[in-house]
Amino acid sequence: MPTLRLGELAERIACKLVGDPNVLISGVNTIDAAGPGELSFVHNEKYISAIPNSRASAIVVPMDLETEFRPLLRSADPYVTFGEAMRIFLPKRQRPEPGSHPTAMIHPTARIDPTASIGPFCCIEEGVHIGPEVTIMAGCQIGQGTFIGAGSWIYPNVVIGAAVRTGQDVIVHSGTVLISPVCEVIAENENAGRKFLTEIGKDVEIGASVTVEPGRNHPTRIGPGTKLDNLVRIGAEARIGDDCIIVAQVSIGAGVTIGNNVTLAGQVCIEPHRRVGDEVMVGAKSLISDEVEDRAVVSGIPALRHDQDLRLKAHLRRLPKLFQRVEALERSLQYPSDEPS
Repeated sequence: MPTLRLGELAERIACKLVGDPNVLISGVNTIDAAGPGELSFVHNEKYISAIPNSRASAIVVPMDLETEFRPLLRSADPYVTFGEAMRIFLPKRQRPEPGSHPTAMIHPTARIDPTASIGPFCCIEEGVHIGPEVTIMAGCQIGQGTFIGAGSWIYPNVVIGAAVRTGQDVIVHSGTVLISPVCEVIAENENAGRKFLTEIGKDVEIGASVTVEPGRNHPTRIGPGTKLDNLVRIGAEARIGDDCIIVAQVSIGAGVTIGNNVTLAGQVCIEPHRRVGDEVMVGAKSLISDEVEDRAVVSGIPALRHDQDLRLKAHLRRLPKLFQRVEALERSLQYPSDEPS
């Protein structure tokens, strides 16, 4: 791992340095586990109390946080900034040697960059284009007419169907399926000049056992920088914006439009053809059954504004006591009971 002076690191991750620029940083860690030579971060109020006892050599904090700890790196978004530091200090994956394994089945029309690596028992179909420094690990299938962008990493047993285009540095984890369109759609696609039916942007990461359905009239799209957790399902012609975070077991219906910088917590379900605006946060196990405006925070079934959902749940917890009070009031008034005698 590299070792950088704090001043140089502040410039590389665009932070305001407060303190000694000559402190040496060689790694990253959490606020409670960091030691000398390591950088940590605080982005949530509940961790502020841990700062005085931290052994980290420097901490990334919000711009307005008051603390005596030094040195600091002040950032508008410590979470994102710490992610940039992780890119610098965490070890990189070791790419296998370039070339195709003897057991790989590669169609003669496929174009594979000489710096790419194709693992054992892969199947590369007609018209596939694989860019520079791509790694495709064992047991993967790449469908007809698909384009894999430079630097992408496809883990074992991934199925990427026909007419998929990925940008640079895309990561797809094991067991994921980017479904192929049905045969007649492939034929229409060829007659129309081979348009892509699924488009994956630059620097997207797709977790394990994700399912992405292809579009027909319009491509299914995942925007640059978006990260998908495991077991996510994306319906046909859904359009997901840039830099979104989608947590495990989310289901996104066909034709859904999701804006940029959206966070969907675990097990969220979005009904088909709904729109979710930019910078929206959706709580876990919520059902989106209507349009969600920009910068909203929603939760519940169906999803409401988060503060409204919390009030409704609080009222629901009070119902048993309220029922007992009403019963007692009815008895005191000798009100006839609804229950059969």
